[in-house]
Amino acid sequence: MRRGARNKERGYELEREVVVAAQEAGLEATRVFGSGAFKNELGEEFSGDVVIEGQWRGECKRTKRGLALITKAFSQDDADFVCVRTDRAPRFYVLREGTFFDLLKRERRAK
Repeated sequence: MRRGARNKERGYELEREVVVAAQEAGLEATRVFGSGAFKNELGEEFSGDVVIEGQWRGECKRTKRGLALITKAFSQDDADFVCVRTDRAPRFYVLREGTFFDLLKRERRAK
C-alpha cells in the first residue's frame, strides 16, 4: 500500500473513532462526506471531518510524534486542557476527550 493511501486510511480511522466516542458519550455525531473535500462544490455543510451535535465541526489530524509536547503537558499534572501558541499566532486550547464531551452536553442542556 502506498504511504499516501495508508495516511488517508489512518485519517479515516481517527474520524470514525471520534464519531463513535461522541456517540458513546450520548452525543449526536457524524462523519462529513469526503472529509471536507467537496465543500467548494457542495457547500459549507460539507466542510470539516466530523460534526457533533449538528453544530460543532472538527478537523481530525493524526500523527506519530508531532504532538509529543501536548501529550507530555497533559500527563504533567493531569490537566483538563493545554493551551499552546506559536509566535505571532493565536492561542489554541486542547481538551481531554471527556472534558470536551462534558462541555458539549452542558451546552445542549443550556438550550
